[in-house]
Amino acid sequence: MLRGTDLAGSTGERPAAEIKGRMKKIDILPDYLNYIFSFFDVKKIKHFKVVVDAGNGMAGKVIPLIEKKLKLKITALNFKLDGNFPSHPSNVFEPGATDQICREVKEKKADLGFIFDGDADRIYLIDELGNFVRADLSLLLMAEQLLKNNPGGIIAYNLICSKAVPEFISKWGGKPIRTKVGFVNVQEALIKNNGLAGGELSGHFCFRDNFYGDSAVMALLTLLSAVSVKNKTLSEIISGFSLYAKTAETNFEVQNKNATLEKIKEKYSDGRQDYLDGVTVEYKDWWFNVRASQTEPLLRLTIEANSEKLLEEKKKELSALISQ
Repeated sequence: MLRGTDLAGSTGERPAAEIKGRMKKIDILPDYLNYIFSFFDVKKIKHFKVVVDAGNGMAGKVIPLIEKKLKLKITALNFKLDGNFPSHPSNVFEPGATDQICREVKEKKADLGFIFDGDADRIYLIDELGNFVRADLSLLLMAEQLLKNNPGGIIAYNLICSKAVPEFISKWGGKPIRTKVGFVNVQEALIKNNGLAGGELSGHFCFRDNFYGDSAVMALLTLLSAVSVKNKTLSEIISGFSLYAKTAETNFEVQNKNATLEKIKEKYSDGRQDYLDGVTVEYKDWWFNVRASQTEPLLRLTIEANSEKLLEEKKKELSALISQ
């Protein structure tokens, strides 16, 4: 019998409601930041002029503490915590979400910008020209920096990232690991293979040094460190990684997802196909992936090609096939 449960109260113990406990408030942020900063040489990070958009989310709490440790000149946007996200949508991919920071980076003539989602576990780059930088290219920027200090390290990426990702990682002596779409799949690949870091287009980046967890703060410091060792603007650096023309993932509402996927497999049977996540078909000068949503009647299409002209041609071709 559990102690203290006698209905007659024969145990003589005081009811739990009468036992007074103590509450102690502990600020874990300083210890957390000290841990994260222990992996970086702060002196090597340049005194950049940076615009940061916290989106009324948790980055507004953390970035001021980071600013004290780094000699950055930060223009703060939407640092007031507000769960209603009055400034713009918390999801960076919603229309208009990045308009303000892109404009501010250009007007302030900043070196670069960072925008976070509401809970600050995702981070995205804006170059000095006010252009949004795809997260797979941000992953490359971090991978190059990390592999310098960890030769032969494993970098995980999901299969809708640019094919430039595995090409550059291999070129730098690293080992790229391709996963299904979804941050949990990238993270699991790192854990299983004792990988160095991983990321995907959603803006999630995870690190072995953060117990394989995602960390926008560690990504921020890695990106700042990576740009600091280059004698180029961010747009010039990213241009060097942008070898191919690529679409954003496009959604199509279809009545029968499986039948449509089979139709696609049949039409493109002359390409190299794999089924890690949906169907991916590769040709010499272009590739595409179509995968089904698990919760909605949608197929999601990603295409990459060696030229904009070929990209547009294949986008029209595949869009027409899926929409039939």
